[in-house]
Amino acid sequence: MAADEASVEPNKHYRLDPRPRGRGSFSEVVRAVHRSEGTEVALKRAKAIPEARNRIKREIDAQKELAHPNIMPILDHDPGYRWYAMPLAEKTLYEAREELEEEDFASILSDLADALDVAHRQKLIHRDISPSNILGLPGGSSGRLRWVVADWGMVRVSPDLASRALTRPGQRMGTPGFDAPELDVDPSQATEAVDVYSLGRVAAWFLTGHDPRSGVRLLPDGELLHWRPFVRACTEQDLDQRVPNMPALRGLLKQVFDHRDDPVPERASRLLEGLLLGDDESLAGLISLAQSFREDATIFLDCLAQIPSTRVRSWASAEPDQAASLALAMATHLLRSPWEDRDISYAATPLTFTLTILRSLVEARHLGLAQDVVGPYCDADTHWAQGSQRSRTLEWLADLDETAAASIYPELARRPAALEYYSEPGWRPRSAALRSLLGS
Repeated sequence: MAADEASVEPNKHYRLDPRPRGRGSFSEVVRAVHRSEGTEVALKRAKAIPEARNRIKREIDAQKELAHPNIMPILDHDPGYRWYAMPLAEKTLYEAREELEEEDFASILSDLADALDVAHRQKLIHRDISPSNILGLPGGSSGRLRWVVADWGMVRVSPDLASRALTRPGQRMGTPGFDAPELDVDPSQATEAVDVYSLGRVAAWFLTGHDPRSGVRLLPDGELLHWRPFVRACTEQDLDQRVPNMPALRGLLKQVFDHRDDPVPERASRLLEGLLLGDDESLAGLISLAQSFREDATIFLDCLAQIPSTRVRSWASAEPDQAASLALAMATHLLRSPWEDRDISYAATPLTFTLTILRSLVEARHLGLAQDVVGPYCDADTHWAQGSQRSRTLEWLADLDETAAASIYPELARRPAALEYYSEPGWRPRSAALRSLLGS
């Protein structure tokens, strides 16, 4: 039987309010009451366009497969997939923000992550998590609302279950500001990390009180600083650095309150101590802390800079983009942050950290990243004028082949102060270009 012939008008079973409670691009939601049972529901119906009906069908099929207390259930639906009924929500998370404490929100996040993990294990990726799609239903414990993930119309199903593609490469998907960057490339290839990103952006919105903007970093600060590593790890633009799935997200969420009252520099010092005593996990913790608090000079100059060079090299080889980013931040602190009561000669320690990363980037032929870092490094090296560090820099430059030197040359050539500082009569590097620039 064709879908048109199978359809049943919703007013045959429900009394519908005349005005919708909400409208979207493809559907609208109205309050309705079941004629025989008297049950109050929210009825979602497709607009009169083919794609809207396809999305409603995808939504019904997905939600019927998901039995979880934190996923919006389907109570009834049209055999022709023009509408479905669901419990009537009291409010969205967007509407409830001012009523919730951070502990309440953490509990909600944990529940939602558990629900999404169930969906992901069935190869269902939501792709449109936002505060407006997280709804509070009555019937939670202690009189609280039960929060559910709703609006599964953009769900990505496994290819063998998809009757037709609802998205195309380059087609916009998700809610702007909450949508993962990779959705702009090809939504059909979305992974679990897409929903991780969106849930992280929901956290950023809740904690800062600001609506996120696509591509713009949004991290909590002040009294909610202890959330910063969690939000950053969940909302990394680079997929390789982002929390990959919901179990990992929940594990990181449990750490949010562990050191809530500890000053960040003290946490960094503990991690450095653990690293120096042989705790390998402390390295990842210290790097994560530095990524989250890039503006904190103490973390960079006093802790990150003291990571042994052998560990820096292995980390930079494994995570070149991350290493280059933190090397740039280190150079910035060397140039702009107050030196306070540190000894002048100590500047060689953070300079060596940055040069070690530069060496690793060149050795691995990440020459574009090396070019990004070398200019600020040379500025910092020139600024501090440490003779031993100058010798180390010239030794490194002398060993560069012509290909590597070609990536370094432009950044050196446009820095007169660095050219004067590194100029060395009789210097004989491998690269003829660098010899003409700095030697004589």
